Amino acid sequence: MDAALQTQMTIAALVCSALALFFSLVAAFPGLKAVLAAFRDGVLWFALFLVIGGVSFVVWQQVQKLPKPATVGQAASLP
Repeated sequence: MDAALQTQMTIAALVCSALALFFSLVAAFPGLKAVLAAFRDGVLWFALFLVIGGVSFVVWQQVQKLPKPATVGQAASLP
């Protein structure tokens, strides 16, 4: 097994363990559901702003690369 695959398997195991811990905490303490829901909503809003900001930045970069249109004075001097 190469190092990249080993790293991916380790990350997958870590994610599965964290999810199992999360669901066991929710099952053990029903009062945490409201707190976890608020935390989840905060993370989702942050991800939404991050995605919108990233897309906006990429679009802004593409707009900056577009050629500038000729102004009226420049167009009249062309042969």
